[in-house]
Amino acid sequence: MKSLSFLVCLSLVSSSVSAQESAFNKDPWPEVKEGPVKVFILAGQSNMQGQASLRTLEYLIYNEETAASFQHWKDRNGAWNERRDVAVWTSDGERSGFLKPGYGANEWKFGPELGFGWEMGERIEQQVLLIKTCWGGRSVRKDFLPPSEALPSDDMLQSELVRIQKRHPEMSLDQLKAGYGNAYRDMISHTKSILANPQSVIPEFADGRRLELSGMVWFQGWNDMVDGEQAKEEYENYTKRLASLIRDVRRDLDAPALPVVIGELGASDRRAFHQAQRRVASLDEFKGNVIFTPTRLYWEPELAEMVKAGIWKGPDWVRFYNVGSDRGYHYLGSGKMMMKMGAAFGESMSSLIHAE
Repeated sequence: MKSLSFLVCLSLVSSSVSAQESAFNKDPWPEVKEGPVKVFILAGQSNMQGQASLRTLEYLIYNEETAASFQHWKDRNGAWNERRDVAVWTSDGERSGFLKPGYGANEWKFGPELGFGWEMGERIEQQVLLIKTCWGGRSVRKDFLPPSEALPSDDMLQSELVRIQKRHPEMSLDQLKAGYGNAYRDMISHTKSILANPQSVIPEFADGRRLELSGMVWFQGWNDMVDGEQAKEEYENYTKRLASLIRDVRRDLDAPALPVVIGELGASDRRAFHQAQRRVASLDEFKGNVIFTPTRLYWEPELAEMVKAGIWKGPDWVRFYNVGSDRGYHYLGSGKMMMKMGAAFGESMSSLIHAE
């Protein structure tokens, strides 16, 4: 009898584990796909890194009003699900794996990759790999300066050096010059390295499968937008530099018609900057393969009002931190905004790919 009881209990445990693994999951939950891999670069600064706390996603999952749209990211035990037909590598700590929450600026945050990766997984038949090359506080004027754009004049560099040396007296002119374009070079270097050796970041890709560079999402702008000199010229040179960046990326990665999505910096109301971003996509040479995607329509005014009222630092702070986790320039750290923007980028990218 004891032996029979033990077997019955073991059977129940086994059945329970099996049921728990599939609970809340999309049925069947996507697995690794065979064949070629579609690769997408996700580039930019802190908002592309992703500053939304995982707590805000959990609130969406467990809130009755929003659960139906988000609960697929959790299993019955509360663990994060992962989508294995979409893989991700990020420059933040050089982490990699299959798509799940936690590939933001750190493992407790997420960014547009989650909504974007989901859309790509749903909309294309091949395996997907996302390469995130993004760093906070970077500008196109300096850090992402494309190689085809000239450095500032010697006089401007000397003036900049004097300012920097007040805080960092060891800085030399050569070191200053080397900083121009360093993020651009890192973006290209990381991408080439992973394309050449994908199994180093995703062991399941060790079967010699072909990688196809299929698109790029650009989500950046704060440091350029708040630059007084660029504001005076109504960001004319931002448009010029970003257009050059797209040309140079296509040249350096041997992808002459690479589809590019430009995400609007919607965490502000500076329309002149938004127009500067939009102008890039409207250039004749980019028609049909570069698209501007608005994000201001996903802004949550009620969440901004909570910050303005100081709720985030008062005794009722939980109200804010259920739905937000950061300041306005990071879209208030809202998981809902981050998911919507990522999905919008995915929809835009899909429209470019299927229009080819």
